[in-house]
Amino acid sequence: MSNEKCLVMDNGSFTIKCGWRTDKSPELVPNWIMRPKDRRKTYVGRQMEQCKELSNIHITTPFQKGYLFNWAAQRSIWDTVFSDVITVPDPSETHLVVTEPPFNFKSIQEAWDEAMFEEYRFKSVFRCSAPTLTAFHYKQTHRDNLCCLIVDSGHTFTHIVPYYCGQRVTEGTKRINVGGKHLANLLKELISYRQLNLMEETYVCNLIKEDVCFVSTSFDEEMALSRQKDPSVLCDYVLPDFVNIHRGYVKMPDTMEMDPEEMKRPEPTAEQTIRLSLERFSVPEILFHPSDIGIDEMGISEAIVEAINQCPVSMRPHLYNNIVVTGGSSKFQNFKERVLRDVRANAPDEFSVNVYRPEDPVMEAWRGGSVLGGWAGLPGMRVSKAQYDEIGPNICHTRFTDSIPISM
Repeated sequence: MSNEKCLVMDNGSFTIKCGWRTDKSPELVPNWIMRPKDRRKTYVGRQMEQCKELSNIHITTPFQKGYLFNWAAQRSIWDTVFSDVITVPDPSETHLVVTEPPFNFKSIQEAWDEAMFEEYRFKSVFRCSAPTLTAFHYKQTHRDNLCCLIVDSGHTFTHIVPYYCGQRVTEGTKRINVGGKHLANLLKELISYRQLNLMEETYVCNLIKEDVCFVSTSFDEEMALSRQKDPSVLCDYVLPDFVNIHRGYVKMPDTMEMDPEEMKRPEPTAEQTIRLSLERFSVPEILFHPSDIGIDEMGISEAIVEAINQCPVSMRPHLYNNIVVTGGSSKFQNFKERVLRDVRANAPDEFSVNVYRPEDPVMEAWRGGSVLGGWAGLPGMRVSKAQYDEIGPNICHTRFTDSIPISM
């Protein structure tokens, strides 16, 4: 196993994390195709770094509603990943560990396997979901824990998936149709309605969301502070002009030199600035209350409790004690603390509640795949190209069960 070439690719709907299992960290590649407003040139994946004008760009993503549907776009991105980002000299001598969305459709899985085996011709493939790799990594680093609950808040969906010894507990698996894309779209609408029209600036608004938004631990108190123009909530954001400023940044107001009336409007500068207050915490709040934007579903904290209650009674105390939050949305300030507070309030008193967030929650699934790539049990789970050619797609359906059984 140590001499085998194993490529690990966490194929998210927003970004692809790809690298050799021996690498310390993966390469991060945007999973989209971008066209500037002049439409003269197309930028695929990481080629967007060559684009000097990121205003009013048109973005094409291979995923829609969390599932891969635009195969032409995805193949174009994979081509750049395998040739320019991660050079794969000979796929026929390379093993692949790749992720797919939970609850993936059988037709998409078949097309996925066909692309990996027949077009790229990898020597072998193991396909599973990102939460499964996260659970595997958590079990390897916390060997005394048999159970864990993975909360993966991604670009389109948030999945809550319980595991026992590496095997997914299907009856406790939940999905919330809220992710980072919904937050960016809501922020775009709020800014456009109140200050400046940014409806065509999806890319810029996504950066604003990442830079300024945070999860509130006390929503009513934060609202009161925003009405008072408190500097702990209020901030100015300098928008990029793509000439002198290529990326926006936060510019905190100097309250010592500004009275409350002056704080109501940005300082007159050559920079184009927007002022943000309640948007900073009200936008991420929809992760915990999707009904605020008309999505009739449970929030993350409520879904966690519901998922655990659907699992066998003997597992429940262990699941409450091993909640792992991952995905881009989990990087918001106070996200971990909010989940802990809400779940603790609804969990039985006799159970202890612990929420663990990896150092880099976006890369956690890839790190699980890198550990799996050198695991002795992997050869018995993956499918080789010879097996695929002989038996056909059915072997993938029977072997890829989205679980990695681990002995107690």
